[in-house]
Amino acid sequence: MFEEKASSPSGKMGGEEKPIGAGEEKRKEGGKKKNKEGSGDGGRAELNPWPEYIYTRLEMYNILKAEHDSLLAEKAEKDSKPIKVTLPDGKQVDAESWKTTPYQIACGISQGLADSTVIAKVNNAVWDLDRPLEEDCTLELLKFEDEEAQAVYWHSSAHIMGEAMERVYWWMFMLWSANRKWILL
Repeated sequence: MFEEKASSPSGKMGGEEKPIGAGEEKRKEGGKKKNKEGSGDGGRAELNPWPEYIYTRLEMYNILKAEHDSLLAEKAEKDSKPIKVTLPDGKQVDAESWKTTPYQIACGISQGLADSTVIAKVNNAVWDLDRPLEEDCTLELLKFEDEEAQAVYWHSSAHIMGEAMERVYWWMFMLWSANRKWILL
């Protein structure tokens, strides 16, 4: 099915990569979650096991992510060069195109800044913190207090809430998917 690396972030186990199917363990266990002793479910439980469309979606994500990572690695190898990143105070930071990210620049300034940054703006365009810089640029690190950072935060939160609701109210998703219109029950 889809690939998820086991053991370490690099996926290395004993010197060789051993991918496992994400969700494989969950399927083997019958989809059951391990609860701490004495804790209740606190309300509705997540689907056990997940519907097949969740596995299909994760498989598609992992394929696209692997392609993206491969393209980035190729760009970093072929097109990487020294660049200058200009901060709002006018200070210039040395970086490397296709390798250095806004998060790494933020960490170089202070870990506290990196931890509180929600999103970056590169040449006045909203930019993910883990997306490599491509050329000489201006960089602004936005904290939650900034209106644009709040918009990004709430947008991301909406996706997380949507996935959580989909896992609890999967039957509504299935009705919508089957007919592309709502069926009133």
